[in-house]
Amino acid sequence: MSVAFSASAVIPTPTPAPAPAPAPSWSLLLRAKALRQAASVSLGIQHYTTPIAPSPSLTEYIDSAIGSSPATKCIRLDIYHPPNTPTENDNEIQKRPGLIVFHGGGFVIGQGTDDSRFAQAAMDILGCTVFAVSYRLAPEHPFPIPVEDCLSSIIHIIQFENARKYGIDNEKILLSGFSAGGNLSFSALNILNSPNDCDQYQYNIPNNLPKIKGIILFYPLLNYSIRREDKLKTISKPEYGLPTSLTTLFDSSYLPNAIERGIDRKEIRISPGLASDILIKELPPVFITLCEYDMLRQEGIDFIHRLEGLGKDVKWSEVKGEKHGWDKQPSMWIKPSIMEEYTKALNAAKEWLDGEL
Repeated sequence: MSVAFSASAVIPTPTPAPAPAPAPSWSLLLRAKALRQAASVSLGIQHYTTPIAPSPSLTEYIDSAIGSSPATKCIRLDIYHPPNTPTENDNEIQKRPGLIVFHGGGFVIGQGTDDSRFAQAAMDILGCTVFAVSYRLAPEHPFPIPVEDCLSSIIHIIQFENARKYGIDNEKILLSGFSAGGNLSFSALNILNSPNDCDQYQYNIPNNLPKIKGIILFYPLLNYSIRREDKLKTISKPEYGLPTSLTTLFDSSYLPNAIERGIDRKEIRISPGLASDILIKELPPVFITLCEYDMLRQEGIDFIHRLEGLGKDVKWSEVKGEKHGWDKQPSMWIKPSIMEEYTKALNAAKEWLDGEL
């Protein structure tokens, strides 16, 4: 039997598949907790390889007093003191610098002690006291809570009475952050440098805070407005990029229902690299470490070029043949490149501090 087709017949256009529904909050939370446990075990093994990572000299909990979700004793500070740390009772002027570090983990996993090896390197090279900040995590605490926790921690540490208690000079404070922590440290610094814009966030920033002397960023997320799939296209080996299942968990947890909540991903608390030229010119010296096979590499390169174009003091390094978070990957031995790159960044910071003497 033959079938005749009319010349005017219209072939129906296939209906596109509906977009997948966002994961329910309980599912995000279960996945996040499982991932945190796995990451903790992995880094715990790495920390016991030779040389053994240092333990904090002191751990304390401070309030988050800035922003939308203030809470008491919700931010953990793991404090690493080098030998001969001055105390608030010393008569001599405090000379020790302070370094505030924000861990990575996609705003969902991680804790301050993840960066204990970096803390050791900083104590060795800078003779500084290191404050590793464990901010509240998504999905339980989505944007803007992690930014506000980091801002609260900086303000707490840099205020004179607290700096004196910790034995540091609040005129010699550096910031650092890894991945999401780089985003948070930079976002918090933008807020500190733009007090006239704080009214829109309803932040009560103390007056006359000392300026931050420099910021060290490791493979930071600087531009959240670029889609993850587009970021993957910028690296020569996209198979080395973070898996979609992981980045989807991170993004869905940190920015849940972003469109419904009216969240603009270009906002400077989310994409600090998109801050205005006026605000970028307020930045202290910057050092950025990037990884060759990282989906965040290109936005880092673009930001470096922008800083250079504005005449800012910026130095950078690229870890060849490595992917995002190369220094946190599970291993029974420590890659030589880890301490090499930490040393490059911290030597730059030493120059910033020495320039103040």
